[in-house]
Amino acid sequence: MNTQQLECFATLAKTLNYAKAAEQLSTTQPAVSRQIKSLENELGGQLFHRTTRSVTLTQIGWQFLPDAQQMLSIYYRSREWIASFHKNQRTVLRIGYADSHANWLISKILAKLLSAQKNIVPELTLDQTDANLRRLSVSQLDLVIGMKDAKFADDATHFIKLRDERFICVVSKGHELSQICKRRRKKSVSSEDLRPHRQIISIPPYMLKHAFSRGHHIIPVNDELDNIMCATISEAYNLALAGAGFALIPGHLALPHKELAYLEWTESPVAPMGLYCRKDALSEKQSVVCRFIEESQNCLSDTFPYRG
Repeated sequence: MNTQQLECFATLAKTLNYAKAAEQLSTTQPAVSRQIKSLENELGGQLFHRTTRSVTLTQIGWQFLPDAQQMLSIYYRSREWIASFHKNQRTVLRIGYADSHANWLISKILAKLLSAQKNIVPELTLDQTDANLRRLSVSQLDLVIGMKDAKFADDATHFIKLRDERFICVVSKGHELSQICKRRRKKSVSSEDLRPHRQIISIPPYMLKHAFSRGHHIIPVNDELDNIMCATISEAYNLALAGAGFALIPGHLALPHKELAYLEWTESPVAPMGLYCRKDALSEKQSVVCRFIEESQNCLSDTFPYRG
């Protein structure tokens, strides 16, 4: 199947007249007929009913028409983008991230880059960290942002720590835990303070089988309560907002919300948060990857985002 076939089909479907289709395509009627016949043979079905007086679409033709139009649209849009890419010497920067809440940091860094170099084209991939790291290892991504994955090992990949990350307790202002802290004028909680309350636990699916094995709790969990499991920080945020419980969230993902309270967890473990990239990308100091890393280090202070 090629674009000539699709153009002939889409044009004939619109005009329902071989002479008009040939005129619009700047070709001949026999050429249009050959392309239509070739496409029908390839698809294994008749696209048009033809008589000496009329041309109409068959049922197969009607059903195939939206697909053909979409394929042509994608082709021409891609061709236009590629032509513009070469003309403007655009630089694609492919970034992987694991949770939509990381967008605040990515956008903050990109804003700095784009203000200095407009021809950077960001491509963002939202997927689990292990999947994005596999993409990075085969050069399908340039950067992966997030927490360091202790299980990942690749000699060609380098991790750049941006900061030591801690967990923040996020809870609805109307929740009992928040009300207790407000009455006592407390801005932090201990594990003992958290224990009586239901927890919303965000564990990526690929880590689930490891996270709660014996001796491998990432965060303290009171198994006597009806805790809630979810796959992403975004889900945990929404459940906390609904008052379903409290969630312990990495600081760089604790985005501000007027109906949520943010409490420091005094016994939070510390884990590296930063960027993965391929080692060979670090050789060119003026590359867009190196500049993104530099801006990341400038943008990400030791304070948590909900404190501004």
